[in-house]
Amino acid sequence: MSKIYVLLFFAFGLAFAFALIAERNADELCVRGDAKPGYCMRLRNCSFVKELVNKEQKTKADRTYARQSTCPSRRNDTRYVCCEEKEKIDQAIDNLYKEDCGRFETELINNGHEIQLMSRPWMALLYFKTEDGTKGFTCGGTLINKRYVLTAAHCFHKQELLSVRLGEHNIKKEIDCKGLTFCAPPVEDINIERIFVHEKYSKRTHHYDIALVKLSRDVVFKRSISPICLPTTKTLQQKLNNITKFYVTGWGKTEFADFSDTPMETSINRTDPAVCRNSFRGRRIDSTHICAGGSQGDSCNGDSGGPLSYIVYFNDSQRFVQYGVVSFGSHNCSNALPGVYTNVKSYMRWIAYKIATK
Repeated sequence: MSKIYVLLFFAFGLAFAFALIAERNADELCVRGDAKPGYCMRLRNCSFVKELVNKEQKTKADRTYARQSTCPSRRNDTRYVCCEEKEKIDQAIDNLYKEDCGRFETELINNGHEIQLMSRPWMALLYFKTEDGTKGFTCGGTLINKRYVLTAAHCFHKQELLSVRLGEHNIKKEIDCKGLTFCAPPVEDINIERIFVHEKYSKRTHHYDIALVKLSRDVVFKRSISPICLPTTKTLQQKLNNITKFYVTGWGKTEFADFSDTPMETSINRTDPAVCRNSFRGRRIDSTHICAGGSQGDSCNGDSGGPLSYIVYFNDSQRFVQYGVVSFGSHNCSNALPGVYTNVKSYMRWIAYKIATK
């Protein structure tokens, strides 16, 4: 018995020690000398203060800002600073920009055809349990870095998220192969650490229809699993003004339909917001939305929470950039109504804030 007690004591001691290490490694909230909120972190991780400290010729304002950046809980430790909240968000956006994201290896397939195996490795399937106990993939999403999946807020209405699947192609098959030798690695079903539904989401108006899922562990990128790019810079965001045609990719998994066992992709035309306003009277369509599709009736190929994307050349490569999240539209593919998509550009700082602070 004594050995068991010793082992239990040792195990609890280790757990407590690891908890302390985790707590110390977490960025703690702080208030800067200029009364702005921030996070106490290592100087090397706060790029603005780091660059300021390393400047050869500092202005009076530079010296004042640096002095006000002292971390209150570590006043005598110059390795730490109170990094302004805005700075941490900007850093998170910069980290997303630097992701090796949006790469694709195969030609585009339009008009609602199946995409090639492992050609859209950011696609995610969200596995839910509904109020009546039914379980299934009723929404989609996109991997945006090693820990977070982007999706729609409406996906979490009256259903509980159980897990996220990455690296999937044909839902009905255990192993996905093209021919006898070209096969994808096994899918990964990952548990959930936390869900962030936008605080202002309205089921009635569908405004702020965006959400983030924090996975229980970091993802190891591979050919079948890697992130999509987001419009992180002004240049990428301004390109949205001139895009006339988007790509919608997904299995067609929604709360109302189950379209396909394999992911499909189609191109859809951008539509004047006035068409969406006329099609969905009573709902305010504004700059936080993108209106697309309708004439072809193709937008129902996408998953609820799935991506509306476009190919952009940046960082020396052509890459898929996600500009929209499937939000709402017609539940009947044949009636040619357009679809309404959450404009990701409008929520970049919200996305970065969640990643940086949670």
